[in-house]
Amino acid sequence: MRLRSRGFSLIEVAIAVVVIGLIASFALKGRELIHSAKLRSIADQVNSFRIAIQGFVDKYGVLPGDYIAASGIIHESLNNGRGDGQIVSIDDAKRFWQHLVASDLINIELINGFPISKMGGYYSVSSSISGHPGTWIVLSGGTTDNHNFIGILSPEDAYYIDKNNDTGNPNTGDIRVIPSSSALGNCFLDSRYNFKNKNKDCVLLFKVW
Repeated sequence: MRLRSRGFSLIEVAIAVVVIGLIASFALKGRELIHSAKLRSIADQVNSFRIAIQGFVDKYGVLPGDYIAASGIIHESLNNGRGDGQIVSIDDAKRFWQHLVASDLINIELINGFPISKMGGYYSVSSSISGHPGTWIVLSGGTTDNHNFIGILSPEDAYYIDKNNDTGNPNTGDIRVIPSSSALGNCFLDSRYNFKNKNKDCVLLFKVW
């Protein structure tokens, strides 16, 4: 007696295709949700930084990193600031986070002297960003001199954070964007984010003072 092989019917094939499509769709949606959560976490982190910075200013009367009596008043291991109200160099930025952490106003881990985001990259600080007066937390992929920053977000990602927490305009408000020092394309054109650019060319700024 010969064994007869039974092939798949069209209905079975159709059901298999639908199931595979649903699995792929759920996987894609899951990745999108995880990515959106990471972007939202950036704003949450920065808000916690802002609260701690305001607490530091209320307590000591100066910005972290600029406190000339930090070693005597906060902890002897700290380097004192200059007292000029400016966070300019990479050393100033590292001192900023050291003062803030040592004040016990926030509990964060510093990697290479800086906090890191869930999207990767570092949160630096600068008071000398051309065209943007004030003191800003800078989210970038890294920096060697606290002036030439490396992009970490695409224009679409930067816009997501901006529109959900500020004006949605890259040039105004308390959240702004500057292009990476090694940008492959424009992060924004005039006052609009350049969604045609899919590269991670955007450096995000958050005003803190």
